[in-house]
Amino acid sequence: MFQTDLSPAHYDRKTVTYHWLSAVLIFGMWLVGQSFDYLPEGQPSDVAMSLHVLTGLLLAVVILLRLQWRFTGGTRLPLAQDGLLGKVSKGVHHLLYLLTLLTVVLGVLAAWVHGVAVFDWFQWPELRPGDREFQELTCDLHGLLANLLVALAAAHGAMAAWHRWVLKDAIAQRMDF
Repeated sequence: MFQTDLSPAHYDRKTVTYHWLSAVLIFGMWLVGQSFDYLPEGQPSDVAMSLHVLTGLLLAVVILLRLQWRFTGGTRLPLAQDGLLGKVSKGVHHLLYLLTLLTVVLGVLAAWVHGVAVFDWFQWPELRPGDREFQELTCDLHGLLANLLVALAAAHGAMAAWHRWVLKDAIAQRMDF
């Protein structure tokens, strides 16, 4: 069953900041990515793509800093739950990291394959000019992983809300500022 007598242990401020910054960037990029099919060609589409790419690069930096901090100085808390639920929770967290990394890597590959221009600042060289099939494949895989990531992150958030407002235990407080 659920442990409800957890001490209100918290992650350190830097870990919490990386967590919430990652969440905001991921959901923001996902929303912008969902708008691509509805934007007219030209400036609105180009601006949305540029914002998406720059935010993706920022997320890559945040994730690398987050992982570096986790392995060198971040607060490590024990599993919040025992047994199967604890193992599932740990697995979900690892899957969130993996999906985030893979989505970012595929996003960079997709930008490279398409030769994306980021505002007028720089132009990614096109990796395989004219290979529409490969371009579509990279974008489709990037989109699929992004959708899976957002779905899993939403489920993660729903479980945190469940712990905070229904079970009223201290698990969700671990990521409070």
